[in-house]
Amino acid sequence: MNTDRTCNNSFWTKEEDKIFGNTLATKEDNNNLLEEMAKALPGKSVDDIKDQYNILIEDINAIKSRYVPLPNYLEIQN
Repeated sequence: MNTDRTCNNSFWTKEEDKIFGNTLATKEDNNNLLEEMAKALPGKSVDDIKDQYNILIEDINAIKSRYVPLPNYLEIQN
């Protein structure tokens, strides 16, 4: 799936992203994950949450397949 990020009307703040991530991490085994996320993010629709989840999965897959290069951190000498 290739989610067109420009078509997603829903703007996500840093705080909403944090809530999304925390809810996903703590409720991932819950059969009602979407409902739990909708409760935690009252300004977001279930479709907004599904779109955000799909974008996350795309990002993870891109990283795993090495389409996204790892950052080149400077080595700190002690």
